Amino acid sequence: MSFDFNVISSKFNKKIDNFLDSLSYNPAALGVAVSGGSDSLSLLYLINSWSNKKNLKIIILTVDHNLRNGSADEALYVGELCNKLGLIHKTLFWAHEDIKGNLSASAREARYRLMQNSIPSGAILITGHTLDDQAETFLMRLRRRSGVDGLASMAEKSCLSFGNDEMTIFRPLLDFERQTLRNVLKFYEVDWIEDPTNNDQSFERVRVRDLLARCVEIGIDKSTISQTALLMQSAKTALNHFASDCYEKFGSCNNGDIIFDFDEFSKQPLDIKRRLISAAQKWISNQKYRPRLSQVDALINSIDEKVTFSGSGTICYFHNNSIRITREANACVCEIEASNDVIFDRRWKLIALENCKDLTIKCLGEDGYTFLEPGIRKKIPYKTIIALPALFNDNNLINFPFLDPKSKFKFNLCKQPFNQFLLDH
Repeated sequence: MSFDFNVISSKFNKKIDNFLDSLSYNPAALGVAVSGGSDSLSLLYLINSWSNKKNLKIIILTVDHNLRNGSADEALYVGELCNKLGLIHKTLFWAHEDIKGNLSASAREARYRLMQNSIPSGAILITGHTLDDQAETFLMRLRRRSGVDGLASMAEKSCLSFGNDEMTIFRPLLDFERQTLRNVLKFYEVDWIEDPTNNDQSFERVRVRDLLARCVEIGIDKSTISQTALLMQSAKTALNHFASDCYEKFGSCNNGDIIFDFDEFSKQPLDIKRRLISAAQKWISNQKYRPRLSQVDALINSIDEKVTFSGSGTICYFHNNSIRITREANACVCEIEASNDVIFDRRWKLIALENCKDLTIKCLGEDGYTFLEPGIRKKIPYKTIIALPALFNDNNLINFPFLDPKSKFKFNLCKQPFNQFLLDH
């Protein structure tokens, strides 16, 4: 297929324009993730061409991960290109020590965290994920025996949370093959840097990339895999809508807990049970990823037997013929200084109508529970009440605002409504 830069540029511009038109707000800026590789460098030149006709701040972000020789030079190279284009460029440094666990996952998380902290609140992060990345990710997840959610395509738009803020990520190149993007750079007469790890067979993605090349021989190409992933995405959306409808019918939120009617929950197909439970755990615990399928299934089995189960920073227990999923008190942040609008455990915002001097916030806990009168204890189940935020002076309970409507200290749940969370995740 012949390469026509104007066609590619027009397609890209339309992607960006349609995305921005779909937003209910005007983003503060566009952060663009750019390494020295071909995918992100082509993104740099395409977004620069688009931005020449727009009045929107563009910030180019390069992460020097310091994992191999040459990473600093690559960041300098991107900076030089940005300087020629008149674009703002920031090099971000990952000051890591010994990395435990999955290197790729740790590096990816660090990159996103650094970039989120380097763009204004309300900014959008643009990344250079391609059709090739889509196909490779599908095969990697297939190897791990993923279900519908795992095999669903990377979404053009997604949200990622670090701390109390969410960052919107947009991937405009998911319909573009890597070779097409390299042709863009050839059009601009710009060289890219080949990552030496792209030939390192110790990395799963490299092995999968080689496998993908062989799959073409039997008619399974990147486009075919991407279309399958899109079908999985459509199925995922439908299942999320069904789960959200189920929550509306027999679920509720109380004191930060997610509650399901036991009888109605028991009637649902297994996949819907999994979706409701895993989403509830993620929503309550603020973890970036849903719990593993094996853990979710173990929890569902405990529900069937009406046995308490803990995992992923939550506790699931049976109460008044309902399934109640609450925060695990021991998994909360230990203690923070109290002040107006401060957020505790990424869930509760303190509204203070008087001075908070010498006051701290922590979970009520077992010790705080002993301060409560017997009548108060009956209002909220024990496992839930000990995980709720309370005000302390040293170890003395000063106030437990949930049970005092006249209190000058109130805690508001600052979370996305759970039914919407089900749709978005």
